[in-house]
Amino acid sequence: MGTLNVTILLCLLLVMPLHLVPGSKAKMCEDISGTYTPSRCDEDKCVEACHKEGFTQGECGMVWGRKIMMLCFCKKQC
Repeated sequence: MGTLNVTILLCLLLVMPLHLVPGSKAKMCEDISGTYTPSRCDEDKCVEACHKEGFTQGECGMVWGRKIMMLCFCKKQC
């Protein structure tokens, strides 16, 4: 019974680092929507525009510059 517990423990110790390996998560690419142009970003319409552009996600986000603007950002796995 003791050797079984040691074997299981060793297996767990070998498998656990696989979950911690860098790069195991998919990278997301992000770009500003090329088709969504309203000055005030609407989340639902942003998502719809991103889907039409071939992205899987869309969300409104603030951009800081000379003035604060709400833009539609599209995302997908790279």
